[in-house]
Amino acid sequence: MNQALYRTYRPQTFASISGQEHVVTTLKNQILSGKVAHAYLFTGPRGVGKTTIARLIAKVVNCEHPEGGEPCNQCDVCTEVAKGSALDIFEIDAASHTDVENVRENIIKSVRFAPNRFKFKVYIIDEVHMLSTSAFNALLKTLEEPPSHAIFILATTEIHKVPQTIISRCQRFDFRRIPIKAMIDRLAGIVEKEGIEVNEEVLSEIARHSDGCARDAESLLGQVLAIGEKKITMKEASLVLPATTHILVLDFLEALLKRDTRQGVHLINTYLEQGIDLRHFIEDTIDLSRILLLGMIGEMKQASEAFDETTQARLQFFSSFTTISFISLMIESFLEAKKLMKISHIPQLPIELSILTCCQNKEVVQTSKVNALPMRGDSVSSERTEVLKQVQNKKIPSEEIPLEQEVVKEEEIKEETREQKEPAQIPVFSLEEVRRRWPEVFKQVKECHASLPFVMESASVSSINGNELELDFKYSLYADTINQEKNRSLIEKIVEKVYGVHMRIRARYVLAEADEVAADLIEEFGGIMV
Repeated sequence: MNQALYRTYRPQTFASISGQEHVVTTLKNQILSGKVAHAYLFTGPRGVGKTTIARLIAKVVNCEHPEGGEPCNQCDVCTEVAKGSALDIFEIDAASHTDVENVRENIIKSVRFAPNRFKFKVYIIDEVHMLSTSAFNALLKTLEEPPSHAIFILATTEIHKVPQTIISRCQRFDFRRIPIKAMIDRLAGIVEKEGIEVNEEVLSEIARHSDGCARDAESLLGQVLAIGEKKITMKEASLVLPATTHILVLDFLEALLKRDTRQGVHLINTYLEQGIDLRHFIEDTIDLSRILLLGMIGEMKQASEAFDETTQARLQFFSSFTTISFISLMIESFLEAKKLMKISHIPQLPIELSILTCCQNKEVVQTSKVNALPMRGDSVSSERTEVLKQVQNKKIPSEEIPLEQEVVKEEEIKEETREQKEPAQIPVFSLEEVRRRWPEVFKQVKECHASLPFVMESASVSSINGNELELDFKYSLYADTINQEKNRSLIEKIVEKVYGVHMRIRARYVLAEADEVAADLIEEFGGIMV
């Protein structure tokens, strides 16, 4: 019976561990210097090598012929550990041995006696956070003063559930998700040993779906190899791989960037009819939006590792006609939709509401650029792909791209020009005039926002300084709400529409100064504030 790939190709040396160099380097140095700790705590996501490294430690500290901090993998000790038949190596699953009696029987009583054959008894306790409070208390004394022949290695995916008293008695190592490139390299090594040719696109897709978990990636690769072909492309792999949605997500994001409500709603309902899991789709939308956001602040590393060149080019091009605040709005809106989907009897309704929220945002869209993009990512012509690549590499300026729509609306040009300049209009009316027409501002806010009028109702127009309009509030929460970029931007646009002059809004908590004065008096004369 053939073993699963993740068991067949489990690393047998520290050098073959992927993505945990920070852990491996420290452990090898300890082994070489003979300063192995009596207790380790490994924490991190599942399937990233915690148990594998624990077994390697058990092997190398007992190996008859270690070399350079690595086990020889030839001696009887290494062979027994690899087979799982070593009497002095104890692997305990805390999930099924949670009570104190198991800890006493399997650890506390056993640890007193010298090893049967090896130099060290090694206790590997997986999912240690599952132990009961009494079991942790029983283990605590042994961890604090273990016999010299014992080494404890605790592994957990939920470090916050492990008592601080246990953590403080261990050397802690934080494991990371395996980077996509390291994962692809690992999978490529496996298929080479298996003698099967698998396209790099397939390996990249497997790595992306694994979310940094080597065990998941190798299990998925095993399913792909089980197809039985000697050469596997995406055509064959698509029979096994989960439905790829990032192209669908790109089309959906494009509709939102165009503020095309009808197209956005149409796509969501079409995807639902085609059997796409909407919850998974929204998670992918949030992930891709995050990568777009990171790219806009100059961090494109994740996009370059996770996606092919065409997808990277599309994301790069998206960033040229949207704003950080709009992408932030999208992410916030879909995070909320993801929560509401759990309780909605119409699964697509929360998403449709999010589409409305995003598409009603009035930030400027450079429609000439956004309409230059093909709607379907999987039908991009080679000519258009080349253009997108050249734009990404800055070989040609974006304005030379062939456009389906040549002219930007005059109002958008004016708005874009105004945003590029530092606003410096000085109001030509008095504070009294601003206050007199303020109800018009409140009325328009009420027409376009559901909750903001409740906050705005308590606003007091206090002063005009140059192009800055100051609003006073009695509650700091209200002032903070108005100062949020998306709320402030909305009010500023309405103010400009009502008064004909662009003014920046600044909300101020009026009691803050009073609180500060009171605090100074208390400090000066003593006492407490009641």
